[in-house]
Amino acid sequence: MVAHAHRQLTLFEPPPRTLAASDGRARDPVLAGWLEHRLNAWAGSRGWSCSTLTRYRRGLRIVLAVQDTPGGPVPASVVQELTGSGLAARLLHEFLAAHGFLEEDRPQTIEAWFTRTTAPLPEPMTGQLACWFTARLHGRNTPPRSLALSPTTLRLHVRFALPVLTRLAAANLNDLSDIPPARLREELAACRLKGNDYANTVSALRAVFTFLHTHRYAARNPAVHLRLGTHHRPLPLPADPAPLREALTSPDPVRAAVTALLVFHAPRVAEIRTLTLTDLRDLDQGRLYLPNRTILLAEPVTERLAAYLTHRHTTWPHTANPHLLLTHRSAVTTTPVSAPWLYQQYPSSSHLLRNDRMVNEAQAAADARMISELFGITYRAATRYTRPYTDAATARPGHPRPGRSP
Repeated sequence: MVAHAHRQLTLFEPPPRTLAASDGRARDPVLAGWLEHRLNAWAGSRGWSCSTLTRYRRGLRIVLAVQDTPGGPVPASVVQELTGSGLAARLLHEFLAAHGFLEEDRPQTIEAWFTRTTAPLPEPMTGQLACWFTARLHGRNTPPRSLALSPTTLRLHVRFALPVLTRLAAANLNDLSDIPPARLREELAACRLKGNDYANTVSALRAVFTFLHTHRYAARNPAVHLRLGTHHRPLPLPADPAPLREALTSPDPVRAAVTALLVFHAPRVAEIRTLTLTDLRDLDQGRLYLPNRTILLAEPVTERLAAYLTHRHTTWPHTANPHLLLTHRSAVTTTPVSAPWLYQQYPSSSHLLRNDRMVNEAQAAADARMISELFGITYRAATRYTRPYTDAATARPGHPRPGRSP
């Protein structure tokens, strides 16, 4: 079955409702019966308990009873209301989406954050920033075209540009299309930024004003002559080994396995989070398959991964989730574990542990090409780790200087 394409529009805003008080009588009994049958099969393939299936059956009946268009997709906002009423909603959202009966009508988290962050700014500045933000968040296919940026990049742009924009608004310069370049430089200098903060702020201002000028919201670009400078990149330093030893010998198999992967082979956290069981198909041979490279696992890592796989099979023997790492929440779905949960499984920053491993490799053999292939980074990024040790070797007496014959 497929959802109806038409929508039943509401004549007026209905009064507040309590979903928990709904009688659960679906307005389309045929659709309700078909979806409940699919839900039973869905629950069986994912190892749901009887109590879990009962809760989500009730949630399904309620959302089908209160939908405005019988036979149409269920708005995601209605499914989300189940949580506020003390009913199950998380897995029901995934089930309806997989079967084509969910309509996403909720604003993105970053859009709500942008609205709250820019609320103190006056008009028309807020509207101009909203045009820039919307176009760069979703992209623009009509000329002049704009590529979509990641939410993280947009969040950083807004955060760094906001102090200067706030100062402009305080000086009654509320229209970004008519900002004098000299005044923009003056307000930027008044912020007294240095180092990476200055470079990031200039980059954010350039992004905003270049977009407004390119898309003809402004006649000129006041940020075109701002000097960006260079980002300061501190040399990576070794990590404290005491917390790492404690985590490697932890009785928790998840903590020991994740820490061993980071300490010995330094994959990215996103790569660990999305590991599947097929990526460890040759664990007996000590191989881990990542999208862009194959890792030959150290013996301590192989032992801890084998111990975790035993724990995983014992705890969730009937799960259908293909990912390596599981929690009680993700075991009944097919999605990876959440990033905040994974961050709690190792003793230090993942960037610090990854940098520590690459520093250790650079100390042993200052070969940028080898580090690039071993850890999946560019050659230019690898030279950041090898440069201190190649410079030290070059400075030793009797060592030939680069570019000269001995």
